[in-house]
Amino acid sequence: MKFSTGNQIKGKIMEIRKGAVTAIVYVAIPGDTMLEASVTIASLETLGLYEGKSVVLMVNPGDIIIGCE
Repeated sequence: MKFSTGNQIKGKIMEIRKGAVTAIVYVAIPGDTMLEASVTIASLETLGLYEGKSVVLMVNPGDIIIGCE
């Protein structure tokens, strides 16, 4: 998978907290750091995100976008 942004960070989903419309996805990245990303429930299901899944975070100036295979 290739993306136009160079700001990519590989990590692993450690926790997902679902709300009514969105979910907060907590991702562990190198350096003993945890980042969180907000995604819609629809995106959570479309991407098949689950705790333990390896993902790539793409950092845009105002957003963090999750990508996976």
